[in-house]
Amino acid sequence: MTQRETRIGKFRVVALRDANFALDGGAMFGVVPRALWQQLTEVNEDHTIPLAATPYLLDDGVNRIVIEPGMGRRWNEKQTKMFHIDHSGGHDLLESLRGAGLEPEDVTHCLMTHCHWDHIGATCGEDGKPVFPNAQHWAVESEVKALSAQGHMRGASYRIEDLQPVIDAGLLNSFSGEVEVLPGIKMTELGGHSEGIALIRIESEGEKGAFWADIVPTRNHVHLPFIMAYDMNAEKSFAVRSEWIKKSAEEGWLNMLYHDTISPLGRFVFDGKKYGYDALVD
Repeated sequence: MTQRETRIGKFRVVALRDANFALDGGAMFGVVPRALWQQLTEVNEDHTIPLAATPYLLDDGVNRIVIEPGMGRRWNEKQTKMFHIDHSGGHDLLESLRGAGLEPEDVTHCLMTHCHWDHIGATCGEDGKPVFPNAQHWAVESEVKALSAQGHMRGASYRIEDLQPVIDAGLLNSFSGEVEVLPGIKMTELGGHSEGIALIRIESEGEKGAFWADIVPTRNHVHLPFIMAYDMNAEKSFAVRSEWIKKSAEEGWLNMLYHDTISPLGRFVFDGKKYGYDALVD
């Protein structure tokens, strides 16, 4: 059975649940031929593949940090059907958070790697108010700008209403480059997939980990050429992935995957030819 809770030094790490959904398989694997990628994943009748929206909780006993809040429930019937959005079976951010022993008011920080709807849709609830009213929210400045830009190349991936209530409440902190949100937790702006997607790194008591968002969305994407068609800049994505996946494998990081439906926690490995993924199991 795959593991959903572990530790990185002083931090308790919990893979929460928000939603299951689906996106086009060809878009998720880019130029990789379907003959190859359909061997790696289930494929739906409409050519979409199953994906997860998996927020993470980091808890050191003082700070309670949610990484990537998820999709949320602000979707109409047409959108729910199109993207196969499913919150059944315990796939709900707040239900999952309470299962980990916390209420939304307990969350002190909410970290967002980028501002696409499938990553920050749960930042605000169905009432239009911030889900985490006491949390300092962090996002890359270029992503916040892309969220409200007119005629953006990936405009359909952004919804200003996902973040506007957080901005209005004075809860948003933005940055460029790199920021240490808390001791041992850094957000590093990389780009490639989107304007300024960030890698979130955790280091504590000699142990290291990272949250990869759409840099490595599933265990099947650790192979360097497997770059999504959704990425704005494939060349930059390849460079970013080549550098950071190598670093993770060499240093034995614990990796947190956002879209993987089976194995959200694991380590990258290198067999001398290509990178792979070893899932954490009980």
